[in-house]
Amino acid sequence: MRIASLFSGAGGFEVGFSDRHEAILVNDVAIGAQELLQHRFPDIPLIKDIKDIDPGDVRAADALVAGFPCQDVSIVGGQRGLAGTRSALVEHVFRLAAATRPAHILLENVQSIRFVHGGRVLLYLMHAAEQLGYAWAYRTLDSRAFGLPQRRRRFYFIASREMDPGEVLLSDAGMALPEVTPIQSLPLGFYWTEGRSGHGLTVDAIPTLKTGSSIGIPSPPAVLFPDGGVKIPSIETAERFQGFPEGWTEAAPPRLRWGLVGNAVSVPVIRWIGEKMASPAPWDRKLSSPMPANPTWPLAAWGDGRGLRLAVNVQEAPSSLVLGRISHGEYSWTDLSNRALSGFVKRAQESRLRYPEGFLERLEARLR
Repeated sequence: MRIASLFSGAGGFEVGFSDRHEAILVNDVAIGAQELLQHRFPDIPLIKDIKDIDPGDVRAADALVAGFPCQDVSIVGGQRGLAGTRSALVEHVFRLAAATRPAHILLENVQSIRFVHGGRVLLYLMHAAEQLGYAWAYRTLDSRAFGLPQRRRRFYFIASREMDPGEVLLSDAGMALPEVTPIQSLPLGFYWTEGRSGHGLTVDAIPTLKTGSSIGIPSPPAVLFPDGGVKIPSIETAERFQGFPEGWTEAAPPRLRWGLVGNAVSVPVIRWIGEKMASPAPWDRKLSSPMPANPTWPLAAWGDGRGLRLAVNVQEAPSSLVLGRISHGEYSWTDLSNRALSGFVKRAQESRLRYPEGFLERLEARLR
């Protein structure tokens, strides 16, 4: 396929699809992303503002792909839905689709799109696809199931007018991610910037990489290691946790690299979707049921493009699950500062959150 990539960011779609598909256009309004895209894809036209993309620029594309801005639909964002100016930019994807009628549309966003703002953002996506005569399917997938040591639940939406998108996203019903007990012999990832309302505790992996603070200060998750050390990943390790090669974002200004990595799509997930698009397979209709009429949409669903909508009972991991683990790889780390760790411990002790036995005591021992 020929792909027009919108909101390209760090280029995760381009890398993930590169084995089977060809990018013909990239787009991003952020300066750091533009520098990175021009460095990594010098032969692919770059249009900076999606508002400036003309239908003629993408008419040759077989697919429009977009990890559109999530700030207005994420739990940690404003949750303004399409009333927010950033997430509303997804409307330009459908503007271009209406004018050019590509065979496929692929979107990625945070999994909370299913329920924040009363579920109206996802309702818009389903309705917009149906208005153009596209069948659609969506599914929540966890990047950790694709060999990355990062718990990252993301929403993937495919609309198509040439194939059944369920044969891409739903043909592998998958399996549940195995529970890993938080024992002291395994690394334990957590958000050191939190502690009162959440902690993101993840065994042998890190919680979801974020873009950093609102003023651009990097804040990657920390990891408590079995030897008592408390460390944060280097930017090169964070790139690997998203499936990029080390140094992938080095062309961008250093202060912007964390944001590019935190906003990126996970490369192995996109590669899996690309392979499924190249080799679609039937999906089991027995796994479906009528779509619930409530503002919390199911983890996966399918629509025929003519009004029929079904919830589909599939898992967040494919059957080819390769669980990503920190303990199974060699990565680079730096120590978390005592000041940062002390702040987390203080907040955690004041909160009503539950922590694994011995976790806070080990952090206090590190401080001493």
